[in-house]
Amino acid sequence: MYMLRRLWIPEMYQGKYKKRDYFEGWYYKLISKSQSNVLAIIPGVSYGKSKDSSHAFIQVIDAINCKVEYYKFDISSFGYSENRFEIFIEDNFFSRERLCLHLSNDKTCINGNLEFRNIVLLPKKLMSPGIMGPFSFVPFMECYHGTVNIHHDISGCINCNGERVAFDEGYGYIEKDWGSSFPKEWIWLQCNHFNTENTSIMFSIARIPWIKSFFIGFIAFLRIKEEIYRFATYTGAKIELLKYKEQQLKIIIKDRKKSLYIEAQHSKGGTLRAPKNGLMERNILESICANINIKLFDNYNNLVIQSEGSNAGMEIEGDILNFMDKTNKL
Repeated sequence: MYMLRRLWIPEMYQGKYKKRDYFEGWYYKLISKSQSNVLAIIPGVSYGKSKDSSHAFIQVIDAINCKVEYYKFDISSFGYSENRFEIFIEDNFFSRERLCLHLSNDKTCINGNLEFRNIVLLPKKLMSPGIMGPFSFVPFMECYHGTVNIHHDISGCINCNGERVAFDEGYGYIEKDWGSSFPKEWIWLQCNHFNTENTSIMFSIARIPWIKSFFIGFIAFLRIKEEIYRFATYTGAKIELLKYKEQQLKIIIKDRKKSLYIEAQHSKGGTLRAPKNGLMERNILESICANINIKLFDNYNNLVIQSEGSNAGMEIEGDILNFMDKTNKL
């Protein structure tokens, strides 16, 4: 039952039978009501080629101060539910509805409890259990991606080195990745702090190796109040523009019914550890303080929404833009 259940619940732990060259991690984005405190918490597991090279971890990004802490744990400290998304790393707990932190090293001490309410989920369909759509069922992919909470309200506080940080009435977002390695080249963008209420967006594009070849794939969603629009390789949407210059990213995506325009300005960030063959040995730069502008038009070129966002997550890794120009694989 576990093997079937995990396909339809991609947010739960996928790696029960994976003990080498495997990683799995969940990404919690936490922003206070005033937006003066912006954290990302990333719990996960890393399996190398032997037990000695395997461990559990929790990364913490303080976006305002551009600081990153990596807490390493013995792999035996990791536990999980086989029925739903719940994981444990020593005294730390993570789920769709809450998290509990008890972290310390020679530099920092972080503890606290946060609860998530008014959770917005990505709708599931028969052949689309997650954001990857039918690609969720494709075997032997290097990396899989899932959304957990598109949006949620936060209550509670976290104590960082003795300072109480309140997150009551703040907003949050959760996603995850699992597999053997992150792609060599990718772009990722996410925001749920717009000047229009109940608006959130995620976009990701990558060069994806598969069976001695590769393809360029992208996934995206835009939530506007009760509507959730999907744009992806598997929906037939096309990228008509993808340009990055002077730290500004421009994207135009179109399908038969809609056109989505995105502009994002990169900002300061922190250096995260990312997986390569299961090991957390790769360094990537992530900003979670980027600014973003979006426009959505219908097929009659009527403006559906125009909005400005802040505290956007943004990663641009590798040389995917030049690679796509040379191979004409948009």
